[in-house]
Amino acid sequence: MNQPQVLGKLNHIAVLVRDLPAAVAKYQSAFGAKLIEQETLANGADVAVIEVGEMHLELLSTRLEGSKVAKLLDELGEGVHHLSYSVGDLDGTMERLRGAGLRFRDQVPRVGLHGRPIAFLEPEDTFGVLIELVGEGS
Repeated sequence: MNQPQVLGKLNHIAVLVRDLPAAVAKYQSAFGAKLIEQETLANGADVAVIEVGEMHLELLSTRLEGSKVAKLLDELGEGVHHLSYSVGDLDGTMERLRGAGLRFRDQVPRVGLHGRPIAFLEPEDTFGVLIELVGEGS
């Protein structure tokens, strides 16, 4: 039986990198990527959003030892960190997915890039894939 679609379009793929300027430069020179934006978040994460083809990559790094991103880089190394999907109603989507037996790392949405609400699913429930939901609507 087909269920209605829950997730919207792929918002971005996040990639952990140790050297953000080098990663941006490599994607630009090798793939013709376009730098969309770059900023440092309050938690010490350095973020660069690049466009490769019709896709956004969110490159995550940090210069702050002991930060969450630094710990992730130490634990996981460089590479794909998560897939991010847009959803129109984040609270409603979370409720629906909980009803389907999925658990969330974020019990309530928190603020992400551009002040948008985000929530991460537990990757154990999605076959090892860390999925971020980004609220794009009401």
